[in-house]
Amino acid sequence: MSKRATKGIGDGGRTLIQVLEDNERLYRETGCYAGITQPHVLKQDPIRAELFHWRIMAALISGRETTRMVSGSPYVREVAELCLGLYTPEGDNIAQSTGIQVHIRLMGDNIRWMVKMNYEEEVGIRDGDLFIANDPVISGMHAADVYDMLPIFWEKELVCWVSTVIMEMDVGAVSPGCMPTPNVERGTDGLKFCCEKYGTKDRINRDFEHKINISLDMADIFLLDRKGAVAANVRVRKEIHNIIKEFGIDFFKQGILELIEEERRAQTMRIKQRTIPGRYRSVVPCEFQMAKQPVAWTPANVDVLRLVPVQMDVTTAGKMVLDFEGTGEWGWHPFNGTPQALWGGVSIVTVQILSYDGRANLGSLLPMEVKTPTEDTLLNPKFIKKLATSTPWAPLLDVFGMWSHLLGMTFYLRGFREETFNYRSSAGWQMAGYDQMGNKRPLMAAGTGNFGPGACGVCDGIDCGGWLATPEVDLGSVEVWELFVPHMEISRRFEPYSTGYGRFRSGVALPTQAMIHRTMKCVGSGAIGCAHDRLIPNIGQFGGYSGGRRNTLMVRYKDFAGMLERQEPLLHELGFLGDLQQRLGDQLKDVGLLPAPMEVIEGDILIAASGAGGGLGDPLERDTRAIEADMDEELSTEWMAKSIYCVKAEYDKQAKRWKIDDAASEQMRAAKRKERISRGVPVKDWWRKSRQRFLAHDYDPQIVEMYQSSARLSTSFAQEIRDFWAAPEDFTL
Repeated sequence: MSKRATKGIGDGGRTLIQVLEDNERLYRETGCYAGITQPHVLKQDPIRAELFHWRIMAALISGRETTRMVSGSPYVREVAELCLGLYTPEGDNIAQSTGIQVHIRLMGDNIRWMVKMNYEEEVGIRDGDLFIANDPVISGMHAADVYDMLPIFWEKELVCWVSTVIMEMDVGAVSPGCMPTPNVERGTDGLKFCCEKYGTKDRINRDFEHKINISLDMADIFLLDRKGAVAANVRVRKEIHNIIKEFGIDFFKQGILELIEEERRAQTMRIKQRTIPGRYRSVVPCEFQMAKQPVAWTPANVDVLRLVPVQMDVTTAGKMVLDFEGTGEWGWHPFNGTPQALWGGVSIVTVQILSYDGRANLGSLLPMEVKTPTEDTLLNPKFIKKLATSTPWAPLLDVFGMWSHLLGMTFYLRGFREETFNYRSSAGWQMAGYDQMGNKRPLMAAGTGNFGPGACGVCDGIDCGGWLATPEVDLGSVEVWELFVPHMEISRRFEPYSTGYGRFRSGVALPTQAMIHRTMKCVGSGAIGCAHDRLIPNIGQFGGYSGGRRNTLMVRYKDFAGMLERQEPLLHELGFLGDLQQRLGDQLKDVGLLPAPMEVIEGDILIAASGAGGGLGDPLERDTRAIEADMDEELSTEWMAKSIYCVKAEYDKQAKRWKIDDAASEQMRAAKRKERISRGVPVKDWWRKSRQRFLAHDYDPQIVEMYQSSARLSTSFAQEIRDFWAAPEDFTL
């Protein structure tokens, strides 16, 4: 350990630890960020203040575009899986560029960790130093998200940090893809960087480059991303220096703190304005199908269900509290999350649904409280340093899709019906093997523009526009993915059966269908962005249906070569899956939520069909003209018109459009309402019958174990279940 410095690199000669402790103390004492009870610098000249903020934003966005131009990764160029953030010396977010909004707090938590670990003295933080991190045990979602951090000095004082995050195609994971699913232990995730210094004087160390070249199949892409991140960070540093010259160092140092405090106040007002105080609750079922996965640690070979209760308390003071009490136990799988990762989900939803005016920063999160989940639950494993953490997205996207659903409910109740929203993610394929050029490496196409979001309170959801992690929802260029992955896109057609029905329907999702082409050896495996398969999250609102079931399928034709020679059509439209199974027979394989690694060969068609978000309102109240339009656009079917919306539709061959008989439809809808009433039973009768099943444990054994898992870790959850069913005190779940 080096000798303690007599003067720190922080404001006023303080050490960074002192700066951090002082700001935390001031926030506790005053309830205002950095103790700023009376913001004054930005209020003195609002026009100058606005210019100051947008000069910072312009610097970050231009830096982000610099990265995109340097990187060779389609993740960066096509999916925009990156962003830049500016941070205070102790790691608090000041501003964030466009792009994936997960990392507002997570990038800063890495900086705070370095501050708390006394990097200032024991490692050294100097002008031009480059730091890299991707270990979720410290902070982050999964190892594929790599953070590049650069300190920015002014006259030997650290005034801020800039950080870039990029999702990497290859981090050296053992199993297929950058988000491997069969792995259950930490070492199989790939390379982990624990806030390491990997360069000085704005240059990447040569020994680091050697390490990457030896360790990764796609070392060229990884290193180009690092160079892109360094170029972006250096560009931002130059712009920050220009801003300081223009506005003055005193204005800059006070202004960045006031930007956070002003956003905290604005967020508090938004919550008061747009929500109804109270308690909002739901539950997310998670399915982890590991029984058939090829793992070295055999205790991992078990299929389990886990519950994640989601409770949002909105207070009259403009605060939101998220509580996950009752979450089930962790397991030997890569889907365990961390308390830090929960803040990634909070950031996504907060920025996209509440703080969408471009001013999001740490202040957007300060009115939020996330209660730390009980230790040894799925969201807080005590054993986390031993576990794989490659895919916590599986439960977290479902959890925060449900939170967006709860937010949508409170917005609707307050009258902000346009803001009502929810979403679902999906699952699909990733691979490892030889590409078209004979290079062995991970292979995954990751276009994000195929999700159907939930309905809002005044209209249908936007078709294929529901990927909440980044606002830049884009399918990307097919041709680019076909250069990186040995497959050919077969079709891009809307899938009506993905829809969440209602007075307003969800957006329609777009299945991905790709044929394996020109690889000498390739292994396919699961790519997981959700944790539901048979149990669909209940995100239909006010009588609306949840979206359709998601499906991961593979088609292997028995005579593929003969079909090509005879010029017979390949599968290009899914339609109703029951009909598809009948048409293809054993050539169609449903591989479930989590397909185990399997060899895929020339001509195999890999399908990932997403279920959409939830509908809103009773489907019987849907405007018949909207149903006609959907049918004409092939976004709905005659079966849906009859069975779901209860309307009579006929196709006019001469006019080439569908026509609904309104009089007959009204009769059908009236009959359906009477049928509903006839099928209804009093709640007390339903409760008594269901209670008998509950007390007899008359459920699937996995569901029984799911409740037992939550009850083992939460006495309050167990007691609430007993109270609801009026079970004896000695009754065990």
